Amino acid sequence: MTNILCRRLLRTKQSKYITLVTRSMSIRLFESSDHAKYYAQFRPDYPDTVVQTIVEYCKLSYNNLNTAIDVGCGTGQSTHSLKTYFSHVIGLDVSGKQIEQAKLKYHGINFRVGPAEDLSFLESGSVNLITTAQAIHWMNHEIFYKEVDRVLGPGGVLAVYGYGIPVENKKEAHKLVSHFYSQTLSGYWDKERKYVEQHYQMFHLPYDGWTRKDELEIVKHWSVDQYTGYITSWSAWQKYLKVHPESKDLQTLHDKLIELYPNDEIMTIRWPIFMLLGTKPMA
Repeated sequence: MTNILCRRLLRTKQSKYITLVTRSMSIRLFESSDHAKYYAQFRPDYPDTVVQTIVEYCKLSYNNLNTAIDVGCGTGQSTHSLKTYFSHVIGLDVSGKQIEQAKLKYHGINFRVGPAEDLSFLESGSVNLITTAQAIHWMNHEIFYKEVDRVLGPGGVLAVYGYGIPVENKKEAHKLVSHFYSQTLSGYWDKERKYVEQHYQMFHLPYDGWTRKDELEIVKHWSVDQYTGYITSWSAWQKYLKVHPESKDLQTLHDKLIELYPNDEIMTIRWPIFMLLGTKPMA
């Protein structure tokens, strides 16, 4: 199996060019790669409707949107879209490696390394919006919510959101990936993963009248190779590889998916989005 990651261009059914990783990609290539790099490369980004929904909610309180902070920002995928609407955008993550990748990809954003529970670099009442995407299940909620309440101005918004388990457009493909997710990687997912699987149903925001939105979704049209690249970014797979460094399980999954999507057929994958929105009282 080659250790060279080749790339080529494939015209999609919509006649737009997208960059694909060819079938010669080496699954083992990612074993020695920095996790943050292929997390940034393969993780699906949120549609514009997510930030638009959040901004519309903010505008119930504010005419001018000045400062937003994305807590647990990772490689900045969920942060950069805020720049369109806010004068000052901050991205915060506890991982220095993730922040390094964010700084390489996105400019004009103040990326910082630090825990979600410590926002002491921000003045009290100085923020219009705090977002956290696919990250709150890692936080100490009591401490984080205290900091949120301190730094948000009256009418400030806390937006907590994420996406669930992917659903592929062919039932047999979904069965294969689900087995890999729940059986092959059983015992390798962090215990906090259950909160994502349950779409944060057990979480509550600290403000009365907070609301949920569950009607949005991420939709991607990917090759099998791109989708396999995404799976390599799963933390459970990285843990699995450390225990089973010679594993061919992902390669086997890849080959079975190729059988279901022959001749460079494009997969359609959907991730359900869940969102919690709350507003700090005006007084």
